[in-house]
Amino acid sequence: MNCVLPQVEKQCSLSAPTMTSLFSIQHWGSITPKDIPEDTHTLLLDKRSVPMSELNHLFAAVPQLTRLTFQHPTKETGNLDWEAVGLALFKTPHVNYIDCYGCGLEDVDLLRILAGCTLELCELRLGKNPLQFRNNELIRRLQYFTNLQ
Repeated sequence: MNCVLPQVEKQCSLSAPTMTSLFSIQHWGSITPKDIPEDTHTLLLDKRSVPMSELNHLFAAVPQLTRLTFQHPTKETGNLDWEAVGLALFKTPHVNYIDCYGCGLEDVDLLRILAGCTLELCELRLGKNPLQFRNNELIRRLQYFTNLQ
């Protein structure tokens, strides 16, 4: 099941028959973590969509989460707290795909994200980020993910 936050309210229809139910796409302010179906496996987040203080609650509410996409920051939204993201990822042990395309990540930010990831992580989208890969701790952490693409 896909959950995209925030968006205008509309119905998502699933193209293939699955064991999941329909889920409406809603603004973060109109939904609480307890109202998100546990079988949600995809989230699209930006800084406005969830307060950093509630990120742990959100991730704990979706234990089956496998795909996570962060919208790139703008002047209005600023950067996400990547340390809070890394800590919240401890609540989602099945995440295997993270998209941080154009999020302004630096080496230390990526290291903070990866700190909360398990070996399930096998795909990481990092284009359009000022990464240098000069941090030895980051290089060691990346080597931990043997299936990473």
